[in-house]
Amino acid sequence: MPNWTLETSTLTCRLTLVEGALTWQMTSATHPGLDVAPSPLSRITLAGLGLSTTKGPSPSAVEGLGLAAVEGHGPSNVEGPGLSTVEGQPLRLGDAADAEFGEGAGGARTLTLRISSADGRLQLVQHVQAFAGHPFVRTWAELVNLGDAPVRITGCDILNLRAPLDGRNNLFHVEQFSWNYRPDKFALHKVQIVPGRAAHEIRMGSFGAHYWAPTSCAWAALRAGLDPHDEPDTALSEIGLVLGIEFNGKSRLFAWARDGYTCLRSAIDDLAHVLAPGQTFDVPACFVGRFMGDWDEAGYVTQRFAEAHVHPPMPDARYPWAQYNSWGYGQDIGEAQQLAAIERCAELGIEAVVMDLGWARCIGDWRPDPAKFPRGLRPLSERCAALGMRFGVHMALAQMSPDAPAAKAHPEWLIHTGNDYFGAAPLCLSHAPCREWLIGEIMRLIDEEGVNYIIQDGEDMVKLCWRDDHTHAPGDSNYANAEHGLDRVIAAIRRQRPHVTLENCEDGGCMLTYKMARLYHTSITVDNIATYATRQGIYGASYPFSLRYSVRYMQDDPNRYTLRSAIFGGPLILMQRITEWTPQQVAETRAAIAKYKELRALTRDAKVIHLIAPRYNVEGLGWGWDAIQAVSPDQSRSVVMVFRAMGGPAQRTIRPRGLRAESIYRLRAEDRGDLGTIVGEALMRDGLALALDELGSEVIWIEAA
Repeated sequence: MPNWTLETSTLTCRLTLVEGALTWQMTSATHPGLDVAPSPLSRITLAGLGLSTTKGPSPSAVEGLGLAAVEGHGPSNVEGPGLSTVEGQPLRLGDAADAEFGEGAGGARTLTLRISSADGRLQLVQHVQAFAGHPFVRTWAELVNLGDAPVRITGCDILNLRAPLDGRNNLFHVEQFSWNYRPDKFALHKVQIVPGRAAHEIRMGSFGAHYWAPTSCAWAALRAGLDPHDEPDTALSEIGLVLGIEFNGKSRLFAWARDGYTCLRSAIDDLAHVLAPGQTFDVPACFVGRFMGDWDEAGYVTQRFAEAHVHPPMPDARYPWAQYNSWGYGQDIGEAQQLAAIERCAELGIEAVVMDLGWARCIGDWRPDPAKFPRGLRPLSERCAALGMRFGVHMALAQMSPDAPAAKAHPEWLIHTGNDYFGAAPLCLSHAPCREWLIGEIMRLIDEEGVNYIIQDGEDMVKLCWRDDHTHAPGDSNYANAEHGLDRVIAAIRRQRPHVTLENCEDGGCMLTYKMARLYHTSITVDNIATYATRQGIYGASYPFSLRYSVRYMQDDPNRYTLRSAIFGGPLILMQRITEWTPQQVAETRAAIAKYKELRALTRDAKVIHLIAPRYNVEGLGWGWDAIQAVSPDQSRSVVMVFRAMGGPAQRTIRPRGLRAESIYRLRAEDRGDLGTIVGEALMRDGLALALDELGSEVIWIEAA
């Protein structure tokens, strides 16, 4: 059977073509972690429209991989749209492939296979990438229709893997934002994957913030060990693997155990893509990596890999910025008021200013409201530029008011005319004429008004559209509105106006995928929300994502406690009526922003250590203690942010981690001053006793003496 090996200094990835299907596996002799046993790669299901009834891989081949011999290579008891047994047959490949090895940036090596289908009508172009210095494999593919008849794609697996593990296996993942599902934001989940139990299901991708069910960041980590509900994390094995999904549409990850393996499968929801002759279907990318350590280490190796090979470059050397957003004034904004706010921003040390909802004539008519901004936005953007600040606007890209001129000229662009977001209707971005119009409007706005920052907002950026007069197939909007809609709009901005910084804000911290993190420079974690929930968002999102993807909108009045709750990570965005602040509030905020700028020099490259989780969002104020830590890569510097909400004991012992055991460190507290020196091993073992009042906080600096 044909096989190919992709090897770097960190791992070995082997691909095999066996009985009409591709498999992959990952091992490493140099970087500890879990191996991946031979597993299906880019499994696609086809149906109808001229497709032959060629059978898929034989049952013996499927059973040889240790997977269920049912449609989908997944557990037969899994139900759900597009994830149970789907219509059609698996794509069957031919017996030979053209292989090409290549070198990429940053020590990446790429293997590209071109394999025709058994009947010669389709070609799979499979890409696999491995990275020197990072123990990760990234895969993606294209399916090209070489025939003269359309083919309907009804199923596509983004990822399949089997990890051989002994004992009980534990999957860790983090929820994304929801207004309605639970008051505790970005909840952490450690789930046992046990043979004989139903598959664990995780929804990922673009879900509206008002969706009444759990959805998660498109990341997960796997380790072996005892039940995490009964034992501390130290009872778990230190070898593990992590995965990330690069798809903004709705997908689901299933995890189950069988025959001595933990099986993971990620698949696209509700796929009904018509692939016309000569067209290409893109199989979304994913990545899988190895790690040695705890869940913090799983997050850290992911973040270092993503910063090197997924995320856009930092917008500048100062990033993440201290910012201002006009939403504290609601939609009642205007030129004189916001020019005054810009002057206050300069006084505070702000680095970017954004006009939120209300600056435009209406949603979908992306020109400044002449009553509010009679001279347009240029006076604001030019004043920001003169003061050394960026200037941006809020845009609900996938919404349009029925009263907007484009909606009246093209009512067919709207999915319906009801209220989907602040009176605006949903727009179908995968409909090509609508998408191209929107791209043109964004470019005009950027150039005319001096915009160099855009917040993309709205209720579920990947819309559900069943119209049969659009350029996507009816029922295929989950895939099309992601890959051919939103993604193409954002990619066009990046390509045509590379100076513009892009923020994902899907009605709160939704759509936290690695396709989002490939296209955008930053993302919100929690929406305009109270202090405790803000800390929950930072705590949870800093497992999968670098801290620059932890935007927090600060709505509470500024004081020492609320400001400290917002300065770990970035960007920090003030969302208050800053022109109405007292001199004391101005002074405290200016000092906090200066501290934020000091912190970001450490936190943007640091390893985040999760010490005490903020688990109890009681009445918006929270309960008990929480603490989070950042450690520099060389372990010479660290900062610990400690908080006490309502209730809980008056004193706690905080035990930092991630320090050099033999080094001597000097401790300094922002409020208590010099705390002396201590050996790293003793500090991590014995900790530091702190007393805090309710709604109290402390910042502890730890530096090698």
